[in-house]
Amino acid sequence: MSRNGNLRPLNVIIGVNGIGMGHTVRQSVIAQFLRDRGHRVRIVTNGASRAEYFRDLGFPAWDGWMPTLLARDDRIHARDAVRANIRQAPGGLLRHLHLRRAVRNSGVPDVFVTDYEPNTPRLAYHFGRPLISIDQQSKYRHLDLPAVGRYARTADEQRLRYFAPRVDRSFICSFVPLAADDRRVEFISPVVPDLVRSAPVTAERLVTAYFSRYFDHGPEKSVRELASVFRQSVPDRTLRIYAQPTEMGSLRGYADSRVEIRAFDREAFIADMARSEVVFSNAGFNLISEALVLGKPVHLIPLPTYDQHWCAKVVDEAGLGTAAPRVERRAVVDFLARSQALRDNVVRHRDKYLSADPREGIASYLESLPTVGRPMPAPIAG
Repeated sequence: MSRNGNLRPLNVIIGVNGIGMGHTVRQSVIAQFLRDRGHRVRIVTNGASRAEYFRDLGFPAWDGWMPTLLARDDRIHARDAVRANIRQAPGGLLRHLHLRRAVRNSGVPDVFVTDYEPNTPRLAYHFGRPLISIDQQSKYRHLDLPAVGRYARTADEQRLRYFAPRVDRSFICSFVPLAADDRRVEFISPVVPDLVRSAPVTAERLVTAYFSRYFDHGPEKSVRELASVFRQSVPDRTLRIYAQPTEMGSLRGYADSRVEIRAFDREAFIADMARSEVVFSNAGFNLISEALVLGKPVHLIPLPTYDQHWCAKVVDEAGLGTAAPRVERRAVVDFLARSQALRDNVVRHRDKYLSADPREGIASYLESLPTVGRPMPAPIAG
Protein backbone atom coordinates (compact mmCIF):
# COMPACT_ATOMS: atom_id res chain seq x y z
CA MET A 1 0.00 0.00 0.00
CA SER A 2 1.33 3.48 -0.86
CA ARG A 3 1.63 6.17 1.79
CA ASN A 4 -1.40 8.03 0.48
CA GLY A 5 -3.61 4.98 1.14
CA ASN A 6 -3.87 3.58 -2.40
CA LEU A 7 -4.08 -0.21 -2.49
CA ARG A 8 -1.26 -0.43 -5.04
CA PRO A 9 1.63 1.99 -5.59
CA LEU A 10 1.91 3.47 -9.06
CA ASN A 11 4.72 2.53 -11.40
CA VAL A 12 5.73 5.71 -13.29
CA ILE A 13 8.35 6.53 -15.90
CA ILE A 14 9.11 10.23 -16.40
CA GLY A 15 10.77 11.48 -19.58
CA VAL A 16 12.91 14.59 -19.13
CA ASN A 17 14.44 16.85 -21.77
CA GLY A 18 18.09 16.99 -20.71
CA ILE A 19 18.91 20.34 -22.36
CA GLY A 20 19.39 23.00 -19.69
CA MET A 21 18.33 22.55 -16.07
CA GLY A 22 14.70 23.73 -16.16
CA HIS A 23 13.10 20.44 -17.17
CA THR A 24 15.44 18.51 -14.86
CA VAL A 25 14.64 20.60 -11.79
CA ARG A 26 10.87 20.45 -12.42
CA GLN A 27 10.76 16.69 -12.90
CA SER A 28 13.13 15.92 -10.04
CA VAL A 29 10.71 17.76 -7.74
CA ILE A 30 7.74 15.79 -9.10
CA ALA A 31 9.63 12.49 -9.00
CA GLN A 32 10.64 12.97 -5.36
CA PHE A 33 7.08 13.93 -4.42
CA LEU A 34 5.70 10.77 -6.06
CA ARG A 35 8.36 8.62 -4.41
CA ASP A 36 7.51 10.11 -1.02
CA ARG A 37 3.90 8.99 -1.61
CA GLY A 38 5.12 5.42 -2.05
CA HIS A 39 5.21 5.21 -5.85
CA ARG A 40 7.95 3.69 -7.99
CA VAL A 41 9.57 6.25 -10.31
CA ARG A 42 12.11 5.76 -13.10
CA ILE A 43 13.59 8.37 -15.43
CA VAL A 44 14.38 8.58 -19.14
CA THR A 45 16.47 11.60 -20.11
CA ASN A 46 19.20 12.47 -22.59
CA GLY A 47 22.81 13.13 -21.72
CA ALA A 48 25.04 11.14 -19.38
CA SER A 49 25.31 13.99 -16.86
CA ARG A 50 21.51 14.32 -16.62
CA ALA A 51 21.08 10.58 -16.13
CA GLU A 52 23.74 10.69 -13.41
CA TYR A 53 21.96 13.63 -11.75
CA PHE A 54 18.83 11.53 -11.30
CA ARG A 55 20.78 8.47 -10.20
CA ASP A 56 22.41 10.59 -7.50
CA LEU A 57 18.88 11.35 -6.28
CA GLY A 58 18.20 7.61 -6.05
CA PHE A 59 16.19 7.11 -9.27
CA PRO A 60 16.94 4.46 -11.89
CA ALA A 61 17.68 6.49 -15.03
CA TRP A 62 18.30 5.73 -18.70
CA ASP A 63 20.13 7.94 -21.19
CA GLY A 64 17.96 8.02 -24.32
CA TRP A 65 18.49 9.67 -27.69
CA MET A 66 17.26 13.18 -28.44
CA PRO A 67 17.26 14.22 -32.11
CA THR A 68 18.49 17.68 -33.04
CA LEU A 69 15.60 19.89 -34.20
CA LEU A 70 16.96 23.41 -34.65
CA ALA A 71 14.87 26.20 -36.12
CA ARG A 72 15.70 28.43 -39.06
CA ASP A 73 13.52 31.47 -39.64
CA ASP A 74 11.27 30.27 -36.79
CA ARG A 75 10.55 26.94 -38.46
CA ILE A 76 12.02 23.45 -38.35
CA HIS A 77 12.71 22.46 -41.94
CA ALA A 78 12.67 18.78 -42.89
CA ARG A 79 15.91 19.09 -44.86
CA ASP A 80 17.70 20.63 -41.87
CA ALA A 81 16.38 17.91 -39.55
CA VAL A 82 17.55 15.15 -41.88
CA ARG A 83 20.98 16.75 -42.30
CA ALA A 84 21.41 17.22 -38.54
CA ASN A 85 20.37 13.68 -37.58
CA ILE A 86 21.20 11.37 -40.47
CA ARG A 87 24.47 10.14 -38.96
CA GLN A 88 23.10 9.74 -35.45
CA ALA A 89 19.71 8.27 -36.35
CA PRO A 90 20.74 4.59 -36.73
CA GLY A 91 22.49 4.62 -33.37
CA GLY A 92 19.65 6.60 -31.84
CA LEU A 93 17.07 4.10 -33.05
CA LEU A 94 19.16 1.24 -31.66
CA ARG A 95 19.37 3.02 -28.30
CA HIS A 96 15.59 3.41 -28.28
CA LEU A 97 15.10 -0.31 -29.00
CA HIS A 98 17.46 -1.11 -26.12
CA LEU A 99 15.48 1.30 -23.93
CA ARG A 100 12.22 -0.39 -24.89
CA ARG A 101 13.68 -3.77 -23.98
CA ALA A 102 14.99 -2.45 -20.66
CA VAL A 103 11.56 -1.06 -19.77
CA ARG A 104 9.87 -4.36 -20.62
CA ASN A 105 12.41 -6.37 -18.62
CA SER A 106 12.26 -4.10 -15.57
CA GLY A 107 8.48 -3.69 -15.59
CA VAL A 108 6.16 -1.75 -17.89
CA PRO A 109 4.81 1.23 -15.91
CA ASP A 110 1.20 2.16 -15.30
CA VAL A 111 1.71 5.62 -16.80
CA PHE A 112 4.32 7.63 -18.68
CA VAL A 113 4.99 11.34 -18.04
CA THR A 114 6.75 13.50 -20.63
CA ASP A 115 8.47 16.86 -20.36
CA TYR A 116 9.32 18.08 -23.88
CA GLU A 117 11.07 14.94 -25.15
CA PRO A 118 10.31 12.10 -27.61
CA ASN A 119 11.24 8.90 -25.77
CA THR A 120 8.41 8.33 -23.29
CA PRO A 121 5.67 9.15 -25.85
CA ARG A 122 6.91 6.37 -28.12
CA LEU A 123 7.20 4.00 -25.18
CA ALA A 124 3.66 4.87 -24.09
CA TYR A 125 2.26 4.24 -27.58
CA HIS A 126 4.19 0.96 -27.89
CA PHE A 127 3.09 -0.42 -24.53
CA GLY A 128 -0.43 1.00 -24.67
CA ARG A 129 -0.15 3.09 -21.52
CA PRO A 130 -1.47 6.60 -20.68
CA LEU A 131 0.79 9.52 -21.54
CA ILE A 132 0.64 12.70 -19.44
CA SER A 133 2.60 15.83 -20.35
CA ILE A 134 3.88 18.11 -17.59
CA ASP A 135 5.86 21.01 -19.00
CA GLN A 136 5.67 24.71 -19.77
CA GLN A 137 6.12 24.60 -23.56
CA SER A 138 2.73 23.01 -24.35
CA LYS A 139 1.04 26.41 -24.21
CA TYR A 140 2.62 27.00 -27.61
CA ARG A 141 0.67 24.02 -28.89
CA HIS A 142 -2.73 24.73 -27.34
CA LEU A 143 -2.88 28.53 -27.44
CA ASP A 144 -2.68 30.79 -30.48
CA LEU A 145 -0.03 33.07 -28.99
CA PRO A 146 1.19 36.01 -31.09
CA ALA A 147 4.67 36.56 -32.44
CA VAL A 148 7.11 38.55 -30.31
CA GLY A 149 9.14 40.79 -32.58
CA ARG A 150 10.67 38.51 -35.21
CA TYR A 151 10.08 35.37 -33.13
CA ALA A 152 7.07 33.05 -33.55
CA ARG A 153 5.90 29.93 -31.73
CA THR A 154 5.98 27.76 -34.88
CA ALA A 155 9.17 25.83 -34.13
CA ASP A 156 8.13 25.08 -30.53
CA GLU A 157 4.78 23.79 -31.77
CA GLN A 158 6.50 21.64 -34.41
CA ARG A 159 8.77 20.06 -31.78
CA LEU A 160 5.83 19.34 -29.50
CA ARG A 161 3.90 17.65 -32.32
CA TYR A 162 6.94 15.57 -33.21
CA PHE A 163 7.82 14.68 -29.63
CA ALA A 164 4.29 13.72 -28.55
CA PRO A 165 1.67 13.61 -31.35
CA ARG A 166 -1.02 12.87 -28.77
CA VAL A 167 -1.29 12.92 -24.98
CA ASP A 168 -4.08 11.90 -22.61
CA ARG A 169 -3.75 14.96 -20.39
CA SER A 170 -1.59 18.07 -20.36
CA PHE A 171 -0.50 19.99 -17.26
CA ILE A 172 1.08 23.28 -18.34
CA CYS A 173 3.11 25.35 -15.88
CA SER A 174 2.66 29.11 -16.11
CA PHE A 175 3.68 32.06 -13.93
CA VAL A 176 0.85 34.19 -15.39
CA PRO A 177 -2.83 33.16 -15.58
CA LEU A 178 -3.75 31.36 -18.81
CA ALA A 179 -6.74 29.27 -19.87
CA ALA A 180 -7.65 26.77 -22.61
CA ASP A 181 -11.02 25.52 -23.83
CA ASP A 182 -9.98 21.84 -23.78
CA ARG A 183 -10.85 20.33 -20.38
CA ARG A 184 -7.92 17.90 -20.74
CA VAL A 185 -5.53 20.87 -20.63
CA GLU A 186 -4.88 22.34 -17.19
CA PHE A 187 -2.71 25.34 -16.40
CA ILE A 188 -0.91 25.07 -13.08
CA SER A 189 1.51 27.12 -11.02
CA PRO A 190 5.19 26.45 -11.71
CA VAL A 191 6.64 23.39 -10.01
CA VAL A 192 9.17 24.94 -7.63
CA PRO A 193 11.49 23.04 -5.24
CA ASP A 194 10.99 23.21 -1.47
CA LEU A 195 14.47 24.76 -1.35
CA VAL A 196 12.97 27.85 -2.99
CA ARG A 197 9.63 27.96 -1.19
CA SER A 198 11.28 27.62 2.22
CA ALA A 199 14.19 30.02 1.65
CA PRO A 200 14.40 32.91 4.18
CA VAL A 201 13.58 36.07 2.20
CA THR A 202 15.12 39.48 2.93
CA ALA A 203 16.02 42.53 0.82
CA GLU A 204 19.69 43.40 1.30
CA ARG A 205 21.75 45.81 -0.80
CA LEU A 206 22.63 42.88 -2.99
CA VAL A 207 21.77 42.19 -6.64
CA THR A 208 22.07 38.67 -8.03
CA ALA A 209 22.52 37.85 -11.71
CA TYR A 210 22.81 34.75 -13.84
CA PHE A 211 23.56 34.58 -17.56
CA SER A 212 23.80 31.37 -19.55
CA ARG A 213 24.90 30.22 -22.97
CA TYR A 214 22.71 29.36 -25.96
CA PHE A 215 24.92 27.99 -28.73
CA ASP A 216 27.00 31.00 -29.92
CA HIS A 217 25.26 33.43 -27.56
CA GLY A 218 27.43 33.34 -24.44
CA PRO A 219 27.20 35.35 -21.21
CA GLU A 220 30.32 37.50 -21.61
CA LYS A 221 28.74 40.57 -23.21
CA SER A 222 25.94 40.78 -20.63
CA VAL A 223 28.38 40.23 -17.75
CA ARG A 224 30.80 42.86 -19.07
CA GLU A 225 28.11 45.49 -19.59
CA LEU A 226 26.29 44.86 -16.31
CA ALA A 227 29.53 44.98 -14.33
CA SER A 228 30.42 48.26 -16.03
CA VAL A 229 27.03 49.82 -15.25
CA PHE A 230 27.31 48.89 -11.57
CA ARG A 231 30.87 50.22 -11.30
CA GLN A 232 29.96 53.54 -12.88
CA SER A 233 26.34 54.16 -11.86
CA VAL A 234 25.33 51.95 -8.90
CA PRO A 235 27.75 52.67 -6.05
CA ASP A 236 25.48 51.50 -3.21
CA ARG A 237 24.87 47.85 -4.12
CA THR A 238 26.95 44.69 -4.47
CA LEU A 239 26.49 42.78 -7.72
CA ARG A 240 26.98 39.00 -7.57
CA ILE A 241 27.00 37.33 -10.99
CA TYR A 242 26.76 33.57 -11.40
CA ALA A 243 27.79 31.66 -14.52
CA GLN A 244 28.52 28.06 -15.41
CA PRO A 245 32.03 26.87 -14.42
CA THR A 246 33.00 26.45 -18.08
CA GLU A 247 32.50 30.21 -18.60
CA MET A 248 34.54 31.40 -15.63
CA GLY A 249 37.85 31.73 -17.45
CA SER A 250 36.51 34.53 -19.67
CA LEU A 251 34.49 36.26 -16.92
CA ARG A 252 36.75 36.54 -13.85
CA GLY A 253 38.42 39.67 -15.20
CA TYR A 254 35.19 41.66 -14.75
CA ALA A 255 35.18 41.23 -10.98
CA ASP A 256 36.24 43.93 -8.49
CA SER A 257 35.48 44.89 -4.90
CA ARG A 258 31.73 45.31 -5.55
CA VAL A 259 31.24 43.00 -8.52
CA GLU A 260 31.64 39.31 -7.70
CA ILE A 261 31.80 36.58 -10.36
CA ARG A 262 30.96 33.11 -9.03
CA ALA A 263 30.70 29.64 -10.51
CA PHE A 264 27.11 28.49 -10.43
CA ASP A 265 26.11 26.58 -7.32
CA ARG A 266 22.36 26.04 -7.11
CA GLU A 267 21.94 26.25 -3.33
CA ALA A 268 24.13 29.34 -3.06
CA PHE A 269 22.35 30.97 -5.98
CA ILE A 270 18.89 30.38 -4.47
CA ALA A 271 20.07 31.74 -1.11
CA ASP A 272 21.47 34.87 -2.79
CA MET A 273 18.29 35.41 -4.84
CA ALA A 274 16.26 35.17 -1.64
CA ARG A 275 18.21 38.01 0.01
CA SER A 276 18.62 40.19 -3.08
CA GLU A 277 16.65 43.30 -3.98
CA VAL A 278 16.28 42.25 -7.63
CA VAL A 279 17.53 39.67 -10.13
CA PHE A 280 19.13 40.08 -13.57
CA SER A 281 19.05 37.15 -15.97
CA ASN A 282 18.21 35.76 -19.35
CA ALA A 283 14.53 34.88 -19.67
CA GLY A 284 14.43 31.19 -18.78
CA PHE A 285 11.06 30.03 -17.46
CA ASN A 286 12.30 28.26 -14.33
CA LEU A 287 14.57 31.03 -13.10
CA ILE A 288 11.79 33.60 -13.58
CA SER A 289 9.36 31.34 -11.70
CA GLU A 290 11.72 30.89 -8.78
CA ALA A 291 12.49 34.61 -8.57
CA LEU A 292 8.77 35.45 -8.54
CA VAL A 293 8.02 32.87 -5.86
CA LEU A 294 10.74 34.56 -3.79
CA GLY A 295 9.06 37.92 -4.41
CA LYS A 296 11.89 39.33 -6.54
CA PRO A 297 11.41 41.47 -9.66
CA VAL A 298 13.54 40.51 -12.66
CA HIS A 299 15.29 42.42 -15.43
CA LEU A 300 15.48 40.07 -18.41
CA ILE A 301 17.79 39.86 -21.42
CA PRO A 302 16.17 37.11 -23.52
CA LEU A 303 18.23 34.67 -25.53
CA PRO A 304 17.25 34.27 -29.23
CA THR A 305 14.25 31.92 -28.82
CA TYR A 306 10.52 32.50 -28.94
CA ASP A 307 10.12 30.98 -25.49
CA GLN A 308 12.52 33.47 -23.87
CA HIS A 309 11.06 36.45 -25.73
CA TRP A 310 7.50 35.43 -24.78
CA CYS A 311 8.49 35.04 -21.11
CA ALA A 312 10.24 38.42 -21.12
CA LYS A 313 7.26 40.09 -22.80
CA VAL A 314 4.64 38.83 -20.32
CA VAL A 315 6.85 39.66 -17.32
CA ASP A 316 7.19 43.23 -18.58
CA GLU A 317 3.48 43.57 -19.39
CA ALA A 318 2.42 42.18 -16.00
CA GLY A 319 4.67 44.63 -14.12
CA LEU A 320 6.73 41.80 -12.61
CA GLY A 321 9.97 43.21 -13.96
CA THR A 322 11.41 44.70 -17.12
CA ALA A 323 13.01 43.42 -20.30
CA ALA A 324 15.52 44.72 -22.82
CA PRO A 325 17.32 43.23 -25.82
CA ARG A 326 20.70 43.88 -24.19
CA VAL A 327 22.18 45.31 -21.01
CA GLU A 328 21.94 49.12 -21.22
CA ARG A 329 22.79 51.63 -18.50
CA ARG A 330 19.54 53.62 -18.70
CA ALA A 331 17.33 50.50 -18.51
CA VAL A 332 19.32 49.07 -15.58
CA VAL A 333 19.21 52.31 -13.58
CA ASP A 334 15.51 52.76 -14.28
CA PHE A 335 14.77 49.19 -13.20
CA LEU A 336 16.65 49.67 -9.93
CA ALA A 337 14.83 52.97 -9.30
CA ARG A 338 11.48 51.18 -9.68
CA SER A 339 12.51 48.11 -7.69
CA GLN A 340 10.31 48.73 -4.64
CA ALA A 341 7.14 49.27 -6.67
CA LEU A 342 7.93 46.27 -8.83
CA ARG A 343 8.63 44.15 -5.75
CA ASP A 344 5.28 45.08 -4.24
CA ASN A 345 3.56 44.04 -7.47
CA VAL A 346 5.47 40.75 -7.61
CA VAL A 347 4.42 39.89 -4.05
CA ARG A 348 0.76 40.61 -4.84
CA HIS A 349 0.97 38.52 -8.00
CA ARG A 350 2.72 35.67 -6.18
CA ASP A 351 0.17 35.55 -3.40
CA LYS A 352 -2.70 35.50 -5.91
CA TYR A 353 -1.37 33.14 -8.58
CA LEU A 354 1.77 31.30 -7.43
CA SER A 355 1.18 30.29 -3.83
CA ALA A 356 -0.44 26.92 -4.62
CA ASP A 357 1.83 23.88 -4.83
CA PRO A 358 0.74 21.93 -7.94
CA ARG A 359 2.36 18.63 -6.94
CA GLU A 360 -0.63 17.41 -4.95
CA GLY A 361 -2.98 17.92 -7.91
CA ILE A 362 -0.59 16.16 -10.30
CA ALA A 363 -0.16 13.19 -7.97
CA SER A 364 -3.89 12.93 -7.27
CA TYR A 365 -4.64 12.87 -10.99
CA LEU A 366 -2.06 10.14 -11.66
CA GLU A 367 -3.44 8.11 -8.75
CA SER A 368 -6.96 8.43 -10.16
CA LEU A 369 -6.10 6.92 -13.55
CA PRO A 370 -7.99 3.75 -14.52
CA THR A 371 -6.42 0.41 -13.76
CA VAL A 372 -4.15 -0.86 -16.54
CA GLY A 373 -6.29 -2.40 -19.26
CA ARG A 374 -9.31 -0.11 -18.80
CA PRO A 375 -9.90 2.51 -21.50
CA MET A 376 -8.70 6.09 -21.14
CA PRO A 377 -10.67 9.09 -22.44
CA ALA A 378 -9.85 10.10 -26.00
CA PRO A 379 -6.33 11.61 -26.11
CA ILE A 380 -5.42 15.13 -27.15
CA ALA A 381 -4.09 14.90 -30.69
CA GLY A 382 -3.01 17.26 -33.41
